[in-house]
Amino acid sequence: MPLGSVLFAFVVGALICLVTGANPVDAYSGLLCGGIGIACAQGENSALQISNTIVFLTPLITTGVAVALPFRAGLFNIGAEGQLIAGAIACTAIGVKFSGLPSPILLPMVLLGGMAAGALWAGIAGLLKATVGAHEVVTTIMLNYVAQWLLRYLIIGGPLQLREGTSTSLPIGHGARLPTLLPSDNSLIIFGLPASVYRVHTGLLIALAAAAIFAFLLWRTSFGYEIRAVGQSQKAARYAGISVRRTIILTMLIAGAFAGLAGAIQVAGVDHNLTDMYFSDTTGFDAIAVALLGLGSAVGIVVASLLFGALHAGGSIMQSDAGISSNLVLVLQALILFSIAANFVGAIRRGLPFGRASAELPPELPPAAGLMSEAAVPPPEPT
Repeated sequence: MPLGSVLFAFVVGALICLVTGANPVDAYSGLLCGGIGIACAQGENSALQISNTIVFLTPLITTGVAVALPFRAGLFNIGAEGQLIAGAIACTAIGVKFSGLPSPILLPMVLLGGMAAGALWAGIAGLLKATVGAHEVVTTIMLNYVAQWLLRYLIIGGPLQLREGTSTSLPIGHGARLPTLLPSDNSLIIFGLPASVYRVHTGLLIALAAAAIFAFLLWRTSFGYEIRAVGQSQKAARYAGISVRRTIILTMLIAGAFAGLAGAIQVAGVDHNLTDMYFSDTTGFDAIAVALLGLGSAVGIVVASLLFGALHAGGSIMQSDAGISSNLVLVLQALILFSIAANFVGAIRRGLPFGRASAELPPELPPAAGLMSEAAVPPPEPT
């Protein structure tokens, strides 16, 4: 289903190119070049394009986890963007306030501070859901707006503003910055370019560790079992002695911590300060598609993040080489999400003679079943 959804999006994207007078072959060649360094017509450096993709996919992994974990509990965390911004704000505030501290102290402070801020931001929605039944979709979306305008207040005339007339914050201290995987000076030449131009940083390792922790938490701990049980049936979970309120609140807190970590990694590893760019950032919203496309699994989230990171990185090359607006990338992302939500691929497959399930097999699970636990799958017949 995920693969079919991606193919569906690219087919429709090609039709859009044809209708608007563009060449879909040139468009997708530009995406391949910018995303994974293949089919570059203008001689772009392949290693540089791959490094840009990795930089884009790093925050998508942790925000994808922040969306997938509540999905397993039957919750829809649409607020990963606000939680990411909250983490970025906390990381910047700590990194500026304590800029003189050495890296072994300051770097963990900014990362943990970002996680705490994201957890707090998501915990508001979780607490309201568990106590008064406020729908988490509404509360998390509203908290996104609060975070966005709080960001603008802080960097435009607020306490974090660099100077009057700018919309950026003070830079964080050098001790708060994540080191790059390659030397940051020009002492090393890799694939014809100085190592300093490759922006891949150690935040990638943190993001992969976050995905591994997510998988371990969900499938190897008793709390992970409680999350999956609540996602399957809150009534059954209560009957089994599970505190549904506690599970909802803790799930949202942990999810917010992952999203806040993404914001802290982005500031500490790439930007080193807050900018107005975060006001229009879409990483937290892209994470919804990443979680759905990855079917809520750790490996799937990493692979889906790679796809979306390649699309982001390839958009600029597509626009410069083929003359096609990079907004086509946003169209493709929306089509992928739309196809998954509408279950077009499943409907088409069931309409084909060779795609129909035999009478002996159990009925196909609903589209969201991939985000639930194995308890949703009918048990096999005894041999």
